[in-house]
Amino acid sequence: MYVCSYAVLAQVILVLLMPMFTGEWEVKCDEEGNLDQSALHSAGVCGMIVSAFRYLIMLALYGGMITVVVGAFMMEGPKEIWGEDGAPPVSPAVQCTMNLASQFFIIYLAVAIIKTTIEFVGATDFLIKLQGLLTLAKYTVNFAPMLSILFIGARMRALQMDPKNGNPQWWAQWCFYLCTYSVMVQAIMVVLVPLCVSCECKQGASEGDVMFVMENSCCMALMTTVRYIALLALYGGFTAVIVSVFIIEHPTDVSLTPPISPAMSCVMNLTVQYFFIYLMLFICITVKQFTHGNVPCLNVAIGVFEAGQKTVMFAPMLSILFIATRMRALQLAKATDGTIPPEAGPPGYAQDAMFLCTWSVLIQVCMALLVCLLTCGGQPQMDEDGNVKKPEGGNFIVGIILDIIKYLSMVAMYGGVVTIIVAIFLMTPETIPPYGPRGSLIPGAPIASPPTPPTPGF
Repeated sequence: MYVCSYAVLAQVILVLLMPMFTGEWEVKCDEEGNLDQSALHSAGVCGMIVSAFRYLIMLALYGGMITVVVGAFMMEGPKEIWGEDGAPPVSPAVQCTMNLASQFFIIYLAVAIIKTTIEFVGATDFLIKLQGLLTLAKYTVNFAPMLSILFIGARMRALQMDPKNGNPQWWAQWCFYLCTYSVMVQAIMVVLVPLCVSCECKQGASEGDVMFVMENSCCMALMTTVRYIALLALYGGFTAVIVSVFIIEHPTDVSLTPPISPAMSCVMNLTVQYFFIYLMLFICITVKQFTHGNVPCLNVAIGVFEAGQKTVMFAPMLSILFIATRMRALQLAKATDGTIPPEAGPPGYAQDAMFLCTWSVLIQVCMALLVCLLTCGGQPQMDEDGNVKKPEGGNFIVGIILDIIKYLSMVAMYGGVVTIIVAIFLMTPETIPPYGPRGSLIPGAPIASPPTPPTPGF
């Protein structure tokens, strides 16, 4: 874990130091975000050293990831807890998370290898086609981080009720596999089908939507059917998992079902925001395809939800931070007999900071959805950081309000993140519930939990 963390840090530092080796102060990246190393060819020995160092960092990152996966399967549970039968097998949630992580890293590694091969060996028709296909495959595996967080969140909710053998409902666990293999099927289709048959692969109207264009109409119909089945399995699967978290009950007594913790509430809220935007975008695109674009308002709706995509890009990392903070609090709250009080959690001010971050993302999502009304039906424009931009030709007062909301939301989110990180290092058993006072980020006025957007049925 440390190797992976510092490998990412080393890559960031490498990008910042690139001008020292190339003499160019503008570091360039391609449209997929990969570092442009063409300038390193003129940097001589230094360029070769930087390239070698970059691949050593990548080797450390992927080696660390593989080691963590192997460690999850090889770790043994203490006999004092599990007896002679040993610890249970790796849970479906963790299995699917590792599966998704492997898909994600394999595709991105293949993209980097092909790109480097083209830079040093030269471009061929096959390599160019393969590079394009792998780039499209990246869009199919970009759901992996948020899906993984959703699976782990559902697993933690089940463990909250049964710390030893807790698991989500059986149908929710099947949905884990449904989502995971849906992503895998789409990634395999994107890469292999155009290489095996006469086929052109194009990105659809949104991230994760890939289209196949074939001369044979029967093959075209078959591939379209498989694509929609995979997409419906993905969206239906994660919607079912979200529902399972809210309706799961204590296995022996319903009255013992604990309330959802603030950290999990925020994680679920961000998850619903994230997938609600993607689900609505998918519905709009599907309706447009079947109506052949005869409904003009669908173009505006697609633009609105595409803008919403950029506002929820912070959701995965925020969710991971919230879960990590809660795990640290539960570690500190464990009693001498091994039990953990149901009301245990991070300090009150850290919980308020979670709500503050969630509120800020939710407000940005709402602004992206409402800005079309403020601009008389026009599509919202977003900057590269996912913030709503002032509409061109729009009302000056409206522009000022949008700017104020944008910067207040950014300050709230980043301030909340810093507060949570500080709380992780400062919390002690005496300062966390139920042993210490709740406390508040704003004395006397705890921040309310933000409303959860509705989740359409599946």
